[in-house]
Amino acid sequence: MRNKYLVAALALVAFSACEAHADNRPLIWDVSRIGDNGLKLRTGLQGSSTMEPTAGVTTEVLADDAGAISSVPLSIWGSILLHSSRSPASLRTTQAAMDYDANAGRARFLLSEKRSWIETAAMDVVSRRTVALSAGAEGKAGIAASQTFRLEFPDLGAAFATTGVADSGARTFTKAISIEKKLTRRATVTASLTETDRQPTASLRFDYSVKW
Repeated sequence: MRNKYLVAALALVAFSACEAHADNRPLIWDVSRIGDNGLKLRTGLQGSSTMEPTAGVTTEVLADDAGAISSVPLSIWGSILLHSSRSPASLRTTQAAMDYDANAGRARFLLSEKRSWIETAAMDVVSRRTVALSAGAEGKAGIAASQTFRLEFPDLGAAFATTGVADSGARTFTKAISIEKKLTRRATVTASLTETDRQPTASLRFDYSVKW
């Protein structure tokens, strides 16, 4: 019960803070649940220039089974748009991003390409490739490459996605499939099945986002 109150209270505080500091600027706000006792808050601002710069902070609040907060990881992130080309039926973008884990002292730099096109009147296809370089405080570095393929059904508010991630630092290959369903314009529920080194894990996630 204490966990439920903790999650609800933090969500309310985050939402109130976002409203208080909107100040007519585009505000990014995303809340999602992590496991049974965790909450993830992602907030930031998006600029209006052609490079669409964004920057913000991600905070995770993790509690144990008794309801006591066990850790509060914090990271700083940002991104810019390097290239964008658009046609009536397709879109292609290239983006650079960074993420700094303040608790672990680990930085990650990403370069990603996203392509989407209208396959039929009822289905869109999205392909995303990402290469990430990470460096830790202990001097260790690693490269991770990922490929995501999505089938989106706008009329149903649903999507099916498959993802593969090869990580040289962790020496793992992760496969995942997921099904997403929009409950409202701002709320989405996602069911996923992930497998790393033949160890499958199932998860259910709820996201709610607000943007001004």
